[in-house]
Amino acid sequence: MSVHQTIERPPAARIAPRAIFDPTLDRREAILDRLLEIGQGLDGIASAYRNHGPTETGDPPVVPRPAYLLYDGDARCTQDVSIHKSAKMPPTIWEMDPQIVVLLQNRDTVANDTLEMAPAPVGTEISNWVALLNSIITNDDEIIDLVTAGGAHWLSSIATDLKPGRTIGGGGAILSMFYVFRYPLFPSRY
Repeated sequence: MSVHQTIERPPAARIAPRAIFDPTLDRREAILDRLLEIGQGLDGIASAYRNHGPTETGDPPVVPRPAYLLYDGDARCTQDVSIHKSAKMPPTIWEMDPQIVVLLQNRDTVANDTLEMAPAPVGTEISNWVALLNSIITNDDEIIDLVTAGGAHWLSSIATDLKPGRTIGGGGAILSMFYVFRYPLFPSRY
């Protein structure tokens, strides 16, 4: 073989992302799917979306309200994999932080206490959504099954636009719930 000859190698296998995804191995997508299913099944929610673009206000609003919006957030490995001294990724625990946003209906006045002229204080509605969603999500058997074997999940914080310097319900109050999910990741060996 001369110095200028090259060795022909077969092309690298091309694998579509869908072919790699197996919800029994990587639970991230299964958790996000379940969170969206929960939102779609809630009484009182007019629309539910995953990773919806910026919501516009208006009359009528572009996104029917109350709306449940799920945003994937980020994910990170919580373990040092270098200690395994392996060329292959070992099973690990990952942590993701999806955000659930509930867009409420715009109130009749700046007092934020009536909806279609009936008493409906926005603060009470936000508290009710927090209690309901947290109870459903933290006790959901399917989610619990997905985070077992070293994982966990919890509500880490909530935020609203009901604070000076924010929109204070202009166009409808906004509730944001920030969750943390720790789940096992078993890398695919395709």
